[in-house]
Amino acid sequence: PPRLGRHLLIDANGVPYTYTVQLEEEPRAPPQREAPPGEPGPRKGYSCPECARVFASPLRLQSHRVSHSDLKPFTCGACGKAFKRSSHLSRHRATHRARAGPPHTCPLCPRRFQDAAELAQHVRLH
Repeated sequence: PPRLGRHLLIDANGVPYTYTVQLEEEPRAPPQREAPPGEPGPRKGYSCPECARVFASPLRLQSHRVSHSDLKPFTCGACGKAFKRSSHLSRHRATHRARAGPPHTCPLCPRRFQDAAELAQHVRLH
């Protein structure tokens, strides 16, 4: 039976949340016969139960499974738009930086931040 992986994440506002994904225990067994000459053989690895894409590792499968989820845990502190991946939020934040300079200045040093959540995290590190 498949095992479940539970993950604790923290959104851009510092709020923790969890989500669960289903992981396969073992890679699918390779076929007993080879493909005919000139035809590609079946791929070995971890298969996505949603779309049948095959991945070389369970971690890559897990990362891919986010694309099938409706969860959007990464929220922009400047405009509220939500994203499935932190990398997409980072790319989005650049659109705000292009429009104007960072509006949130650290009271303890000269660093400035695009949104209040980033500033709050920075201040906690001082």
